[in-house]
Amino acid sequence: MRQIRSRLRAAVALSLAFVAHAGATATYDYKPGEFLVIDGGTSPDKKFSIVSGENKAGEFGVYLRDAQTKKLIGQLEEVTTGLDSAPDAYHAHWAPDSKHVGITSRADRHWADNAIYRIENRRAYPVKTPELLCHAVPEFCQLAKELGGALTEDQIYAEDTVGKPWKARQNSSYSGIVKWISPTRFVVREESQWQVKERDPSATLGHYGEPEKLEDESDESAALYHVSFDAEGECELLPADKTRVLSTQPVKEQKTNE
Repeated sequence: MRQIRSRLRAAVALSLAFVAHAGATATYDYKPGEFLVIDGGTSPDKKFSIVSGENKAGEFGVYLRDAQTKKLIGQLEEVTTGLDSAPDAYHAHWAPDSKHVGITSRADRHWADNAIYRIENRRAYPVKTPELLCHAVPEFCQLAKELGGALTEDQIYAEDTVGKPWKARQNSSYSGIVKWISPTRFVVREESQWQVKERDPSATLGHYGEPEKLEDESDESAALYHVSFDAEGECELLPADKTRVLSTQPVKEQKTNE
């Protein structure tokens, strides 16, 4: 059991490797009116930058800024800012033509979101973020639905759900753009950790994961399975700020020499 827990902790740490200190909050004490460019924040054409800082009211946020005049254009409200404030904790991935950008940031120590924007007429328009899980393993998503739907992190710790019975829940999540293939196509990596009770999810995962059967530490007798999902997917931008997943493939675990 101790070895299984160690592997789970290592998997979560890998999922959040884009932050210098995966388990710690990355903070920065901004001076009044100070805004700093986040990691990868400057657009390829050098016209725009993604910056983090505090407004006059002392409220922290991530903004689109004119890279030449240093004037803020607008706040990127879809970027999660609940945990970190340091600029290098936020990661931008610009399209080669500077017309789209993806920003990865943490909502929680084990939860990282991917916000995508279209940049046009000096404005940022939210683009639907592609989700790989149900494209890669639709049978697993169906299983979670049959079990009453998977609890998300917010639901797990919400006051009205603590202690309530559950059969499927998601314990961690990471999504981020790995690279842009062209101005309209990009590769996303998505990782998540799940727990499933009663039903063995092995047959639903294909090549994307192999569940581990754990001992339930509660008084319940139901079987408990830990599931790790790790995939890369080629995605495409569509009209009306939508996206679609074209293909997915599992990310193979890299072997290390002991």
